[in-house]
Amino acid sequence: MVQGYISVLVIWATIFTVAYLYFDTRLEPRVSIAKSYQDGGEVVIPRSWDGHYYVPGSINGYPIKFLVDTGASVVSVGADFARRANLPKGRPANFTTAGGVVQGEMVFDQVIEAGGIVMGGLHVSVGLHGDVALLGQNFLRKIDVIQSNDTMTLRIRAE
Repeated sequence: MVQGYISVLVIWATIFTVAYLYFDTRLEPRVSIAKSYQDGGEVVIPRSWDGHYYVPGSINGYPIKFLVDTGASVVSVGADFARRANLPKGRPANFTTAGGVVQGEMVFDQVIEAGGIVMGGLHVSVGLHGDVALLGQNFLRKIDVIQSNDTMTLRIRAE
């Protein structure tokens, strides 16, 4: 009798473990590029399961995952990332967010790379974000951002 309960318990534990592993990998935001800018094309970003667009990049050569945020004024990172990336101390600043006013710093003259597109001399706000940086308008206004179906395309404007 006890052996039957143990067998049922092992079966259920196995089912729950498989389900957990499946959903854990499935719910991780997709960060991928179909064709990168370095390949002579444009950055094509698939929509993630959460409805956002994520693109790998870096700030001053330190890698980070960006969430493309057309509503953010500037590229924004968390204080932990800024410390790990050795960003210089910035000027104190207040930032208005959806959750209210947040105190942080504005760091000037940084090099931002997203999907192979590199821009220098940009401001970066340092606040309370987690491991995902926001790719804001100070980067995005210099490129064409095209959203169609479930993809976003980033392309440097022809001048």
